[in-house]
Amino acid sequence: MKKLILLVILLTPLCIISCNSSKNSDEIASYTYEEKKVEMSDALRVKIPGWVKEGKICYGLVIQVTKERKPVTGKPVKAKVVQIDENSVKMKALETVILYEGPDRNLKGINKGQVWDEKEGDLYLTFDDAVEVLEQMGIYGVE
Repeated sequence: MKKLILLVILLTPLCIISCNSSKNSDEIASYTYEEKKVEMSDALRVKIPGWVKEGKICYGLVIQVTKERKPVTGKPVKAKVVQIDENSVKMKALETVILYEGPDRNLKGINKGQVWDEKEGDLYLTFDDAVEVLEQMGIYGVE
């Protein structure tokens, strides 16, 4: 009698598990996923250069601005295009950029690995192109 009770106790969980696993298998087999393709909006496409694509290494701008949004100083930052969304291009900094380094303070612009959403299209293929734009703005190397 003890053996019969022990056998029933052992077989009951096995039956429950096998019944649930077939139910889960049916549920998983019926699951469908529709991938939505995300494309840039027309407004963003006008601002972003045509060569920008996911995985591309390029240069962005790190600019210090006043409360009134007036640019003070700026430097280029090497970055990678991580993802293109409808309203922005997600960028990842590949280096740390310090805008000002002095004895009394350091003004860190961006850290390596930091991610930002580029909405203005300030992306350049080369370091020199980025520096040229900052020089035209009169803010490259200004401290």
